[in-house]
This record gives sequence, C-alpha cells and structure tokens, in this order.
Amino acid sequence: MASIKLSVTIAANLEAVYSAAARQRIDKALKRWIAAESKRGITTVHLALDDAAAMTAQGVAAIKPPFSAEKAKRALDALCKKLAPDYVCLFGGHQIVPMFIVRNPSFSPTGDDDKDVPTDNPYACSTAYSAKARKSYLMPDRVLGRVTDLPGDGDPAWLVDYLQRAAAWQPRPASFYASPYVLVCEEWKAAGAACMQYIGLAGNELQQSPPTLDTSAAARSRLERTLHMIKCHGAALDPRFYGQQGSSYPEALRSSSLPARIKEGTLAGSMCCYGAQAYSPKDKAAQLGELWPIANTYLRHGAVGFAGATRIAWVGLDQMQCADWIVAAHLKSALGGASLGRAFLEAKQDYVKYLTSQGQQPDTADEKTLLEFVLLGDPALHPVAQGPGVATTTRGASPTRAALPTSPLLQQERGQRRVVRAAIATQIRRELPERHAAAAKAAQSKKIFDAVSSMLSSADAKALSPSTVQVERVVSRTPAPPADAAPATRGARPTTAAVPAANGPRESLEYYWTARSDTPGSPGPAQIRLLKVETDTQGRIVRTRLLHSA
Repeated sequence: MASIKLSVTIAANLEAVYSAAARQRIDKALKRWIAAESKRGITTVHLALDDAAAMTAQGVAAIKPPFSAEKAKRALDALCKKLAPDYVCLFGGHQIVPMFIVRNPSFSPTGDDDKDVPTDNPYACSTAYSAKARKSYLMPDRVLGRVTDLPGDGDPAWLVDYLQRAAAWQPRPASFYASPYVLVCEEWKAAGAACMQYIGLAGNELQQSPPTLDTSAAARSRLERTLHMIKCHGAALDPRFYGQQGSSYPEALRSSSLPARIKEGTLAGSMCCYGAQAYSPKDKAAQLGELWPIANTYLRHGAVGFAGATRIAWVGLDQMQCADWIVAAHLKSALGGASLGRAFLEAKQDYVKYLTSQGQQPDTADEKTLLEFVLLGDPALHPVAQGPGVATTTRGASPTRAALPTSPLLQQERGQRRVVRAAIATQIRRELPERHAAAAKAAQSKKIFDAVSSMLSSADAKALSPSTVQVERVVSRTPAPPADAAPATRGARPTTAAVPAANGPRESLEYYWTARSDTPGSPGPAQIRLLKVETDTQGRIVRTRLLHSA
C-alpha cells in the first residue's frame, strides 16, 4: 500500500491572487508533482477545501467564506481521519491557506512585544483546536510543511518553480551537504559552535559576523554551498540578517545576495527573528521594499526547504537554547535521511522530550519557539538518500538516486514511525503544565534577582530591571510509572501498591525579567534579553536561564 500525502488549498483564495492563465500553469505543475510522487510510492491527494464536489467525494463538507484557519483545520482533521496521510502539505502561503494567529506565551510589554504568533502548528496537531487550550495546538504529531508563495504577488512562478524542483528532486548522498555555510553573530559564537558540534560539522567552518559581512568575498563564495545555518539577528519586514558585536549590528546577509549564488537542493535553517516571515515588498512598512524576504528568496532560487521563525525568536548565548535546538535538530535529522517534514516534527518533539526527561517543563520561551517555527517546503522531500542504491554519479553531472522500486517494508516502517510519534505527542500533551499568573511581590522578586545578578554580564545586568518582573505559578502532574516499573521484594511480583506516593503535583514559580534596547517598531534588529528564574514554592532557586532575541 502506497504512502499518502494530503495536499490542501483554498481555490477561491487562489483565484483572488492568480489569473486564469497563472492557475493553468500551477495546475500543470501540480500534475507533474503528483505523478513524480507516484513513482516514489506516494499517492498525493490534492484537494481544495472549498471545492464542494471534491470534498463531498471524500465524505467531508467543504468550507465556506469567510475562510479562516479554524475552518480549514476542521476540514483537514476530517480528511486526515479518513485518509490517514503520512504527509500533510499546505499549498500556498498565508494569503491562500491562512496561518493561525495565537497568543504569544512569552509576551512582555518591556521585552518580547509580539502579542501574537502566526503559526502552522495547529494544522500539525491531530487534536481539535481551541484558542483557550494551548495543549490543543502546542505539540504537533503530523508531518507537515507548506509550499508557499509571496503575499501580494500574482506570479505563479513562486509555486510552479518549487513544484518543478520537488518533482525532479532525487535524494543526494550525505556528501552533497558536507560543506556548510554557517553564519553566527560574534556575540553568540560559543552557542554557534555548540550547534555545529551537535550536527557534526567541522568547527573551522563557523563564520562570525563581524568580521564576516554580506559584502565579504569569502561569505559570498560560501553561499554556493548547499547546507545553510544562520544564527544572526532578523527584523520585521526586513530582507536582511544582522551580525552583532556589542551595540553594533552590521549587515550579515541580504536577500539580493542569494539569487546568483544559491545552488539547487540547498537545505536551510535560520534561528533569526522573523527568519521565515513572508511579506509583500510592496508593503509600505517594508524595509528595502524592492527586495524579497530572505526565506522566499531561498525557495525561489533553489532551496528544497527552509525552517525559520515568524516572529521574535529566542536563542542561547554560550550554549544551545530554544531556536538553536529546533533548527540544529531539524538539519541533523534531514542530513540523516529523514524527510523534511519528519525532521521538523522530530526536532520539536525531541526537544520537549529532552526537557521532560530531565524533570523540567517547557517554559514560555520554549512554548513560543514551538509555535513560531515553521517548515517551508514539501514535507515528503528527502534531501539525503537512505538505503541501497542511494547515489550514482556521472562525471560532471549532479548526484542522482538509482531507480529502485519502493519497498513495502519501508512504507511499513514509515507508518510505524507515525504511530510512535503520535503516541509521543499524546504523552507530552498530557504532561504539559498548567500556567497561572501570580502576583509579583516586590521584595521577594528583588531578593531573587539580586541572588542571580552576579551571573549576568555587565550589559545584561544593566539592561534588566528588578522591578519589571512577571511571575507564573506552574503546576504539573507527573504520571505514575507503570506497574512493572515499581520496586519489588525478592521473589515477589511487582505491584502498583509498591509505587511511591511522590508522584503528586509538581509546583513551582517562574520569574521573568525582560528588557529591550531598541524602540519597538524601529528599523533594524531588536536586542531583547529574557532572564528566567525558577523557584520552589518556598522561594528557593532551582534553575536560571538567560536568553537573547535573535
């Protein structure tokens, strides 16, 4: 039995953006894409959620205007229940298939001023969506990606060119991605080196900005490499990424440097704020309005996939934190042979699994990271070949995969992975803590801040104020271990009666101090700091964490 990829769009929104001739080009590219997937053992079901005839044939009601993300998800959920797809593809950008707009968990008027977060995460969750229940949309279990276009642009090439690339794509050997383009802020070089070590990249490939700039000859030549990881600053409606050294933010990369250099098959991930933000260059608020957004430029000119954030992102300074884990793990899994969609799902799930395995819970910065990072690209596409007959190369030609029949065993393995990932998501959702706003007691807050201030750099300590604090009471319930995990006396069978009673509610307080050094809404990158201190209910410090915005 073939694997199934479910691709969904909204026809009326396509018609509002693209002319009849443009839609014909898109339809032809879709047919070639579907035919190519069939040869790979994947049956693609492409549906317009508002097409009454097509949806009725699937036994699902079509959605009607006004279109919304909630309506689209309910229809998608019904289709997934019937078809049980291995992959889900959202066809078109936010203007075609609307993203969800959810509350920002780490919002602060003195720091992260994103009141909401555009996200595809609810589409990747099999649970019914409820805006008031973050557990319903925080932890994904579906392998999902978005084939995107550019807002406000009726050129069908945004979709056609990518579909043609995906249809013709053959997985490469791992060596195809052996030489990376890795660019990090000078301020974050230690965390950047940790990301490289985690992925398995040579440390001498790390470029720091400054001194590396967009105009640097070495940097521009490395753009021709096929594996890209960028840990710099980004800004809203801005086609540039920025480095940092102290209070200086030199231009590290701009989108106009990409078209002449990006190679076919480039795999890219960005920890930068707004790294995957799609906007119209015609927007009056857009910086350098004649230039395309960076993520869209990557995809238009050869990239097979791009993972990035839609809003302000949190990263680590000296070690991997938040966005670092999601992007690095996504790239590592894709380089190991996973599809783009599976690599992205694993990155999110495994990060939270790691936290909970340490007895911790995702905090507000972690939760925002899970929401704002999106995958742009065909989720079923495999950058790296896996298995026999992976690569044959003719001198002077690109590596290709030998044409081998798809093994039913590989399809069974894929199905088993989906079952396991669904179970992991269910467990994580069950263990997510409850969060409640708590009153900030000035004296206690200052005492805690003073206790950890010695850990901060002089710049961080100067920027953060003890009085600008937000406090949350966090309650989680650790599930009891299974019966066979309980201790037993010699010769006796384990029983649930032997389970210790220490598995009651886990309650703590999380103190958050944030500060930003720019003016909200101003051009260029923001410098936002977030200090989190977790204490027990008696005020004893358990752990601390310092994050910077990217």
